[in-house]
Amino acid sequence: MLDVLIVGSGINGLSAAALLSAKGKKTLVLEQASAFGGAIRTEEITVPGFHHDLFATNLSLFAGGGVMAALKDQLIANGLEFVPSSKPYCSVFPDGKMIGVVMDRDQTISNIKKVAPEDVEAWQALTAKLGLLAPHLFPLLGTELPSIAAVKILIKAWRVLGISQLLELIRLLLQSSRAFTDEHFSSPEMKALAATWGMHLDYGPDISGGALFSFLESIGGQEFGMVLGKGGAKVLVDALCGVIRSNGGELRSDTGVVEILVEGGKAVGVRTSTGEIIKARSVVANINPALMPALLPKQIDSQTTPEIEKLKEFRPGLATMMIHLAMDSLPNWVNESAREFNYVHIAPYVDEMALTYTHAAGGKLPANPTLVIGQPTVSDPSRAPEGKHILWIQVRVLPLEITGDSAGIIQGKSWDEIAEVYADRIIDNLETYAPGIKSQILSRKVLSPTDLERYNPNLINGDSLGGSHHPAQFFFLRPMPGWIRHRTPIKNLYLCGSGTWPGGGVGGGSGLMVAKLLS
Repeated sequence: MLDVLIVGSGINGLSAAALLSAKGKKTLVLEQASAFGGAIRTEEITVPGFHHDLFATNLSLFAGGGVMAALKDQLIANGLEFVPSSKPYCSVFPDGKMIGVVMDRDQTISNIKKVAPEDVEAWQALTAKLGLLAPHLFPLLGTELPSIAAVKILIKAWRVLGISQLLELIRLLLQSSRAFTDEHFSSPEMKALAATWGMHLDYGPDISGGALFSFLESIGGQEFGMVLGKGGAKVLVDALCGVIRSNGGELRSDTGVVEILVEGGKAVGVRTSTGEIIKARSVVANINPALMPALLPKQIDSQTTPEIEKLKEFRPGLATMMIHLAMDSLPNWVNESAREFNYVHIAPYVDEMALTYTHAAGGKLPANPTLVIGQPTVSDPSRAPEGKHILWIQVRVLPLEITGDSAGIIQGKSWDEIAEVYADRIIDNLETYAPGIKSQILSRKVLSPTDLERYNPNLINGDSLGGSHHPAQFFFLRPMPGWIRHRTPIKNLYLCGSGTWPGGGVGGGSGLMVAKLLS
């Protein structure tokens, strides 16, 4: 009999399987899609020779995380190769200004001085603050919440930082991006530089909790840079699969699971879409929590059944669109220095972000949404033919259900009707910042929110985050009150993935925690 059966091959499911198989556990991973990796996929979807990361691309969290630390030699032996970037991101503005954040504090300060000299001191103070808080914040990302271990980390933080600094940290956890940036910066450009990172994680500028991500990611880019996978993010998936197989584990694609079998209040295995019964001592579901009720028996017992039904209330974040471009050359940004960065952010300012978020939350197509433009071939030219480039555009944020167009131009209520037309709007918006970009595009592929869910059912309505990260659904409340420490009310059934702590991103943290439980 199997020791552990894992449903779903996202980064956390694969991380758990790799760690457990390395410990000698008999492990099997089942994946309903034809390819492993969940929201990590690299494909030639535009022109042959152009390798696009369809969804996730930034591997920084994994490179610096616990799974990499535990399996580094094995992952490298199975082909994992990282490409570091010392110029992770910049923000560009309609008047041609640009602020670039690089892994050189002096150079970053020089870049800020050109646009917002009045905010240099505040940036330096926040850099020092991250250095002070990081030893206490980052360990929490690899620790179960709530737990005795987490309490020990907080007690240590209290002893080192003192009560006033600890209360400041709690305040940061509750602040919105707007409140945080208004408090620390004067220029609209610096406020936008930081607040844009909140939009990555479904935090409009006025949503409580967004300050933490705006702080960590904006300063973190300077301190830690960015890490990509050589040739595409799929190199990480292939390496994890290699580790699993080399340690005796198994992986099966094109194998959907329609039911998690429960006997006597215990998970004992699964039933696949072909009717096959596979038994295991433990089952790990690497799926969106909202999908769990459909996989479990409708009646287990009077206490457990209501707990399972609660997961239907698990809220998605707002949607996103991905536009992939095969390029004849890099965009001719108005500020040519933007050509050197892996991410280019276009918001452009905090008020526009707030309007975008409000429109999207109300079902309206934003006229000028926040754009995250990825230029991976700046650091990794192997992803495209010599002299050519790839570009991806993540559109943040979009409606989960379309009720209309904020500009009153686009008609239609489904993404299948309007995706290409809306993508045209995005490219038109880009022309303001990179004149002539249309003539540089060799081919494009638009993945609407509906397409995201088609590729991966866990991306419900095009939510790329595995569920909203707002405070009521984060930390020890993720995915729901009572569903904590990656355990479920059913014995021997565990839950991992971006819908559990520590949330979204390519880190493998929840897979690591589940592996520790089962080792």
